[in-house]
Amino acid sequence: MRKILLFSALLISSLIYSQSTVSNGEWGTSSTWNTNQVPADTDNVTISHSIDIDNARTCANLTIDSGARLDVDAALTATGTVTNNGDLRVRNADMTHSGTTFSNTGDLTISAGKYLNFSNGSATLTNSGTITISSGNTSFGSLMLSGTYTKSGNGKIIYKRYVASTTYWDLIGSPLTLVSIEDFEDENDDIANNGAAMAIGYYTNTSEAYSSNDGWTNYTTSTVGTAGNFVTGKGYQMATENGSVIEFTGSMSTANVAISVTTNEEGTSNPNDGTKFELISNPYPSYLSVTSFLNAHKDTQLHAFHGAVYGWDGAQYDTYSLAAPGNGIAPAQGFMVGVRGSDGTSQTITFTTAMQTSSGSGDYNEYDLMDDRAELFINLNQNGSDKETKLFFLEQGTDGLDVGYDAATMDLGNYAIYSRLVADDEGVNMDHQSLAYSEMWDKVIPIGINALAGEEINLGISHRTTPADLNIYLEDIFAGTMTDIKAGDYTLTPSSDINGVGRFFIHMTADTMSNSEISTSMLNAYKDPNSNHITLEGLATQSNNIKVSLYSILGRKVLDTSLNNNMNTQTISTLGMATGIYVIELVSGNDRLTKKLIIQ
Repeated sequence: MRKILLFSALLISSLIYSQSTVSNGEWGTSSTWNTNQVPADTDNVTISHSIDIDNARTCANLTIDSGARLDVDAALTATGTVTNNGDLRVRNADMTHSGTTFSNTGDLTISAGKYLNFSNGSATLTNSGTITISSGNTSFGSLMLSGTYTKSGNGKIIYKRYVASTTYWDLIGSPLTLVSIEDFEDENDDIANNGAAMAIGYYTNTSEAYSSNDGWTNYTTSTVGTAGNFVTGKGYQMATENGSVIEFTGSMSTANVAISVTTNEEGTSNPNDGTKFELISNPYPSYLSVTSFLNAHKDTQLHAFHGAVYGWDGAQYDTYSLAAPGNGIAPAQGFMVGVRGSDGTSQTITFTTAMQTSSGSGDYNEYDLMDDRAELFINLNQNGSDKETKLFFLEQGTDGLDVGYDAATMDLGNYAIYSRLVADDEGVNMDHQSLAYSEMWDKVIPIGINALAGEEINLGISHRTTPADLNIYLEDIFAGTMTDIKAGDYTLTPSSDINGVGRFFIHMTADTMSNSEISTSMLNAYKDPNSNHITLEGLATQSNNIKVSLYSILGRKVLDTSLNNNMNTQTISTLGMATGIYVIELVSGNDRLTKKLIIQ
């Protein structure tokens, strides 16, 4: 008798495996279902009415009948086949599909800030209906699929993307494929225009393009007809009349996307001479991991000093490196990358589906804190404008160049404050610098400032997670001061323009310092591979003239001269010198610098 009862219980359990709704209501209410029971996680579910999910739910197969609606207001996971013939709204929570088959013949909408994640890499999404993904100013809907997308009949995907006004502009790329630029402009009345010129344009990094329009070219009424489709993975500049949502309509990429990028920097870091930077974009209607993107490209395609992502925030380019990668690149987000190689060298940037991530917030986001990590952001304020340079103390950091963790300023940007590498400084201004966490109690970091004469500047700390017992001082060599900037900002009104490094230093120490302990000197020498001169810095920090000697690698002196200290930065020509390794020696009083240089 006991065995029979157990068998009966098992039989009853199998009979309630499939459930369907009998009335409008909430998923978790038993009277909503034909069995008068809330579906178990392994049940097949049919939605024939208007249903809300107010608490997280899981089911096996999921069918939404024509005329029915399912509002996902709490997390939903479907592990089997999903068939939407009605209205599926991923509205106030996220949905995950771990099965292999998803068919949409009705309306599928994903709200701003929410995602539909196809977690099975072999999943197939067949669409003969309409899939609409929305976004706002700071939140973006996401559809993450790395399997197969099949369009059937009138099936279409619409991505609604917020685009800034002409006051700020945006860097944007199409998150969908097969999107005609001409049709896009016709269908979005909010795209700004100025006469025949449209607020949709592209960037060219050659010197010729920069000399005519700073590298930017907008489509016009006479050129848009032959513009073709948005190139998948390419970035564009774009603006709307007052900041509004525009629509991309097309298909989607579910495979890797490759795009060729070229450096056209012809000799200097001045944009007038061409740049190493190219404008690309996230090609998927989902977030991308900055960390995955950088790890895939930092050692080969991206410039060693620019192993970073540079995103436009409406006022300036923000840097995202492995030290501060953010929480993802939003769908349709464009960004700049610096390309490795000499003038004319092309590299292939490959976006992979493995770089997709379901997490993200805003165009970019800040970074999580962790153990054995500290951050120090130094801020400069002048004339109401705030700029900062960022120092990170990590396990991966060293005093020299850490590719991917250190990131230089952009040639295209206007940087009022930056740092220089503590060791092996080659004259490259750094926006992000990573140093060893274990060594932060004994560090002197050069800070570069570009500021106008006659206007008060304030230098201070805008963000800090360093240990409480670590003292942080700002040294001003010219003024002979050592300021505790944990206690307050350093303020001065320069009598002449400040430009470059050699005057300001950050001291990080467990000791207490005073003005009487000023001792830093910033003599530096470097040879840019694209220049025909050696650059000498920090000369104005010296009280004596500076003796300069240059030796071949065999020890033969090939140059002997003396420079005065009335200019902080000076150059020595290398024209006529044979290619090879040289040693330069700078001597001023008790200060001495010896450094190897390569002349090409």
